[in-house]
Amino acid sequence: MMIRFCIIILLLMNIELKAKMYDESQLYDCKDEIQDEVEQAMNYQKLKLFPIDCWIFVLLSPVTFMISIRIIFEFIKDFQLFGGPGDIIFVITITNGIQSIVEFSTALYVFINNSAPINIFCEITGIVTSIVFVISNLNIFMFAAYPLALVYNTLEQTTKFIRIFNYSFSTIIILLVILDFIFDNNIISISLNGICAIAATHDSIWDYIIALVYMIVFLLFATMSSIIVLTFKKLVPKMSSINELRGQYLKYYQKFITFSLVMKFLLGVFSAMNLLNCYIFLTTYLLPSATCQNITQALCILGQVIIITRDPLLILKFKNSQTSDIQLDQNKTIETRSIEISMTSFNILEKIQKEMKKTQVISMLAGIQLLKRQKQEQIILYKDLAINDEKNESDGSSQGDLSELIDAAVKPFIPEEVEECLVINLSNNDLFKLQIQESQDIQVFQMRCILYAPKIFNYFLTLDNINIEDSFDVQKNLLNIEQSTGPDGGKSGEFFFFSHNKQLIIKTMRQSEVNTYKKRLLNFATYQANNPQSLLNKIYGLYTFERFEKSEAKVHFLIMKNLSLGIPKNYIYRTYDLKGSEYDREVLAKKSETDLSKLTLKDLDFFKIEKQIWVEQNIAQKLTQNLFKDSEFLEKQKLIDYSLLVIIIDWKEQKQLLIKHLDGQQININPSIKEQGIYYHIGIIDYLQQWNVNKSLERKTKKIIQMNLQLDTSAQEPKRYSKRFKEKLVSRILPLQQ
Repeated sequence: MMIRFCIIILLLMNIELKAKMYDESQLYDCKDEIQDEVEQAMNYQKLKLFPIDCWIFVLLSPVTFMISIRIIFEFIKDFQLFGGPGDIIFVITITNGIQSIVEFSTALYVFINNSAPINIFCEITGIVTSIVFVISNLNIFMFAAYPLALVYNTLEQTTKFIRIFNYSFSTIIILLVILDFIFDNNIISISLNGICAIAATHDSIWDYIIALVYMIVFLLFATMSSIIVLTFKKLVPKMSSINELRGQYLKYYQKFITFSLVMKFLLGVFSAMNLLNCYIFLTTYLLPSATCQNITQALCILGQVIIITRDPLLILKFKNSQTSDIQLDQNKTIETRSIEISMTSFNILEKIQKEMKKTQVISMLAGIQLLKRQKQEQIILYKDLAINDEKNESDGSSQGDLSELIDAAVKPFIPEEVEECLVINLSNNDLFKLQIQESQDIQVFQMRCILYAPKIFNYFLTLDNINIEDSFDVQKNLLNIEQSTGPDGGKSGEFFFFSHNKQLIIKTMRQSEVNTYKKRLLNFATYQANNPQSLLNKIYGLYTFERFEKSEAKVHFLIMKNLSLGIPKNYIYRTYDLKGSEYDREVLAKKSETDLSKLTLKDLDFFKIEKQIWVEQNIAQKLTQNLFKDSEFLEKQKLIDYSLLVIIIDWKEQKQLLIKHLDGQQININPSIKEQGIYYHIGIIDYLQQWNVNKSLERKTKKIIQMNLQLDTSAQEPKRYSKRFKEKLVSRILPLQQ
């Protein structure tokens, strides 16, 4: 199709040249400062579209518009298409469709009025063209960056932030263009290629600056696109489960990006020729550069929508739409079902990420198993590893208070043990050590796996009789691994993985949390060894895994106890995340979900529904004592934002399982006196956030936004946070009789 259009264009240009439409009367001099209004009007008309430009727009724009409408229709018909980079493709299609309308209407205006666009028509099309130009190019850049963000760290929700940035920036651009026009309607005028836009400043310096900015943006886009393609190829390994998908996506992806780059480059070249001819050369030989610029723009948006129709995500939709109505009626049930099945797995990019995520999790579990099998003689000092940790500028004075630990009754650890670590280099050759069958097509990334302070964590694993190697056995967790490739929970965007026996949880961490915990690891270990009744949810391992292909992007994670003890979800009545704050601590007022077991409720919900934790007074007293002590310890460690997790579970039908878990964990599991068989599972979680400048700014910002200096935000200084936690939370939910 594109070849036919090019042939037609060449014929039209030949006719135009023979007609000698490019003569000196059409030359526009940007340096002329004409004061006479009549001469200004005559000079303005030199910028109207050439006849060939009009015919190009009249011929190509309707085709672009119809294809755009078809694509938009498919998106509206099936919202699954918005997944992955679909929303970006949707925006590019809309902007191209709008641009085709502007081009077509401008051509008609010139045909009908035989003059360049003026007044309200030029103002409207100029605003639209300027907005579309910025948003379209921004989304093309986002489309180029999206795949890399998706696979760079498969366990993080990076793409969410790309979308937020994209939508926010696009909104700002629209508002700025509209406001600029409102306060200065002279910014919209006809450009050198005959289309109204924010242009024609008639100031050589600003014109050259704009041209230079366009060139810089293009070079940045070209460089980033090339880097992204090369990095994508490097990050997505040529595994049997991924290689075919990798090739399919790259073929489409590179075609779209390469075409866009070539067309944007040509647009820049012709635009520069047009500008230089206006300011310097003033020759008729360069007048066709305006026509070439318009042809390139028309072909660019047409080519983009044609390539979009070849998107693997849309091919099935278009083929299905071409099926006859009779055939659809005859096979409605079977075909509908098959299409639904196909579409759930047809988004190639998301499927690549799913396979990458699966391989990442398998690699983590295999690494945990192999590290557990390492001998104590293989322990080395962390400082001997070639690793450059990200430093936290606020970590310097946040070591925490060790004074209460000096006279600790139990001192099972020494400071040197905190600096120790175990290291292995993981590869597919190690899988046979885990007795994994080759027929299962299980592969791992080549990674360096690091376990910090192995002696300390092994102490607690032995103390609590936890078999971490069995819990994270790759074979036993295969079903969980498949399920873990779906959306992740957690407001923080971290990745959670539950072991097959639901006893332990893997949770990814930020570098700042790793630094925070490593600095206080001896404090925590000594405190928990001396306080077996502590309600701090215990951590059983701290790891860093890094792929050899990208050592600068590490995956940090910890292993912690699952407070629900692995009971099936249908036995969990309600789950609460409590902090002692009232600001933004209500869920039910915002959601219409009637099944409360599916929600993580907060403070105000708890006091409306539960009122308090209904346990015996001696249990309430013991819980209060330990929660106060834990909160005071966290205060001395300069830590905030921790939560009291309360899970209400029905154990009536699982008594044998409950008896098995109660040994040594009575402090976490407490029977209700209000309803037989109901137990409260209680523990302090998310306690690795330190008080820093960011948290201080967060608190002040929320107060300013709400215009309330007394606002009880979640983030507070450690002393105030601990005081509120004890007085407004613990004392309220565990009232003691006087």
